[in-house]
Amino acid sequence: MSLEAILSKIEKDADHRAGAILENAENERRKALEEHETRLEEEFRREAEKIRSRVDESLQKKEYHVRREASRKLMNARRSMMDRAVDQAVDNISAYGDEKYLGLVSALLRGCDLKGEVQVIISPADEHRITAEFLGEYSGRDRTFVLSRERHGEKGGVIFRSGDISQNGTFPLIAELAHEELVMELSGLVPLEKV
Repeated sequence: MSLEAILSKIEKDADHRAGAILENAENERRKALEEHETRLEEEFRREAEKIRSRVDESLQKKEYHVRREASRKLMNARRSMMDRAVDQAVDNISAYGDEKYLGLVSALLRGCDLKGEVQVIISPADEHRITAEFLGEYSGRDRTFVLSRERHGEKGGVIFRSGDISQNGTFPLIAELAHEELVMELSGLVPLEKV
């Protein structure tokens, strides 16, 4: 073989090897880029998921607090509305006509469990309706109702007093004692949306 043929063969082998080395280098570069891109995408996905999770958690907390505040405001509004309704009921009872109003006072007189002489304290507004004669109708063997000169400042009803013992039968106190039951009954009539 001639020197030129040997040099040509060496050149071809070198070109072939150089091509293979370049191809391998290009493949490794491409593989490294793909791996790096995959790693970056995975890292980006993880970070995006963390951010999304934090945002969701933050939104849930804010939504919870907003709903809780709205619920509190609704409950306060409902409570105020019910309080006004109970107060209005006391005003309405106080404004009843004599027959109906005295019917309520009669129920209080029949329910009184004090014995002996029982002073009946009325409001100034009731002086024309609750009289000594009216009270005499409910006096019996065990008890005598006597109209007191003292007056209470509440809206209707009576206070019973026998010695050191008093029983408050004023309509505002009765309404206050029955307030929770009344609120429950009225709240059924005025449903508010739950949050």
